Amino acid sequence: MSGIVGYIGKRNAQPILLDCLDQLDYRGYDSAGIAISTGTSIEKRRAVGRVKDLRTHILREPIPAGTIGIGHTRWATHGTPSEQNSHPLSGCDHRYLVVHNGIIENYTALKRGLKKSGHTFRTDTDTEVIPHLLEEHDTGDFESTVRAVLPLLKGSFALAIMSQQHPQTIVAISQDNPLVIGFGKGETFLASDIPALLPYTREIYPIKNGEIAILTPGKVQLTSVDGEAIEPKRMRVEWDKQDVQFQDYEHYMLKEIFEQTKAAEETLAGRLTSSGIHLPELEAAWSKERVQQLKKIDIVASGTSYHAGMIGRKVLEQLLQLPVHVSYSSEFRDDHPPLDEDSLIVVLSQSGETADTLSALREGKRLKCPTIAITNTVGSTISRKADSTIYTKAGPELAVASTKAYTSQLTAIMLLALWLKEQREGLEEEITLSLLQSLARLPGDIDSTLIMTKDAIDQFAQVTFDQEHLFLIGRGLDYVLALEGALKLQEVAYIHADAYAAGEMKHGTMALITPGVPVIALATQHHVLDKVISNIREVKARDAFVIGITTTGDELLVEEVDQVLYIPETHPYLMPILAVIPLQLLAYYSGIVRDHDVDRPRNLAKSLTVE
Repeated sequence: MSGIVGYIGKRNAQPILLDCLDQLDYRGYDSAGIAISTGTSIEKRRAVGRVKDLRTHILREPIPAGTIGIGHTRWATHGTPSEQNSHPLSGCDHRYLVVHNGIIENYTALKRGLKKSGHTFRTDTDTEVIPHLLEEHDTGDFESTVRAVLPLLKGSFALAIMSQQHPQTIVAISQDNPLVIGFGKGETFLASDIPALLPYTREIYPIKNGEIAILTPGKVQLTSVDGEAIEPKRMRVEWDKQDVQFQDYEHYMLKEIFEQTKAAEETLAGRLTSSGIHLPELEAAWSKERVQQLKKIDIVASGTSYHAGMIGRKVLEQLLQLPVHVSYSSEFRDDHPPLDEDSLIVVLSQSGETADTLSALREGKRLKCPTIAITNTVGSTISRKADSTIYTKAGPELAVASTKAYTSQLTAIMLLALWLKEQREGLEEEITLSLLQSLARLPGDIDSTLIMTKDAIDQFAQVTFDQEHLFLIGRGLDYVLALEGALKLQEVAYIHADAYAAGEMKHGTMALITPGVPVIALATQHHVLDKVISNIREVKARDAFVIGITTTGDELLVEEVDQVLYIPETHPYLMPILAVIPLQLLAYYSGIVRDHDVDRPRNLAKSLTVE
């Protein structure tokens, strides 16, 4: 979950590397470092903390100017955050410098063997074995040395390597971890994620497994691990550099919450037509007969995407009348239900690089299951590995806590559910026609929700300032929504927030309700409103402070709660998209009043590329 950058060109590399690292620090912000070649030698600087701390260190100890360099921002997996453990890392004689994202699973055995050969280790990281191996197997030729070492490494990794003996070359490798080449005018860039490249280029190529990129001034050579030349097929990214700037917002998280209107518009554009659902990315691979043969669906995801999958399960089951199972990605490979060619696997991942989700996808393909990915990142590993991919088109999401990616995933799931329904039975039923009409209104409803809830939630966040515990309750889809709201409060505000199925409170959880404790009661599903009101009365009888979230026109809830927040009414399946917005805003403002870094929560990183 670290970030890698690289540059070869005619400009001063230092500011470019540092700017790119700033764009990648959502991948890790325990430490940062860069190495720059002067053309005859390579020097590095490293610092504990974020990229700004590295900048300060470089001001104290300037690094010689050069036009070639690599950089790294770290999320610690092996070894504590320290300058010693920061990348770039070197071996005994500093001949090679390496930045690494991923895990070397067999590093203990490799380290033991290298120590017997006389190598001395200075860090607690798994990465350090790589420069030592390069020294041990040095052939005198940079590329052939890397080729000799790669088969010894077990695990998932992306690497950018420099050599003191070849200071005008960067060698880059991707093995189940993202690393993207960016093509400029007479210059070449490397980055773990596309957003870091947007200020400089939109012409990219994601390095694939089994490929080695050799970057030299004015040239990019791509080969297989066996030495066969590969012609990189460039892709153009439609994102713009403005998408990765704060613009008028103080934080990325708030910016991305307010971008949800546009994200929904983009995800629906061209896919929602007057005659139904148009998903050409599926239509090429799926005949009606194949869809009709499906006997079950498995949804696999992690974190916020898992909650989107839980909502998707309820919608898919009710529309298709098929059994749908939802699994955590980290559990799926070792503990999944029976699977075969009539089982559809749907994987959800904002980045398209989530390691656990990628492992689950491989397991599904091993068992001959058809696979569909829902992701936000064009050219990502998951998008390439899945049989079909639905892109959410949410644009870059740079805050660690996911907001617009979640609502875009839900929007894409609705499109998928309706498309599958259309292939199996048609869309003539009233429930599906109503859902189609509501989807068309969704961007406008999101906009209205933002306007209706922003100020009220900002005020309520002040109430949570001195609260360490908060509860969310709901039934059906509202219970799943409560889980996502609790996760956001945990991530961003560091509040002990718990979500409960409202009807289960009296089976034990009610013991946690004390006078004044905040309870958010979600009441957007009208068919269970009476039961939710009964549950609210139960917590009110214990003197909880209850905030109700319901739809405009509901007069029942206002008599039962201390404060009510209204949002627009839409189709029940789409209520989780609208009702999550006040919960996202609550997490944001609660984090702000507690003086937390809402974009970079402690101990977390954005793209989980290690298992």
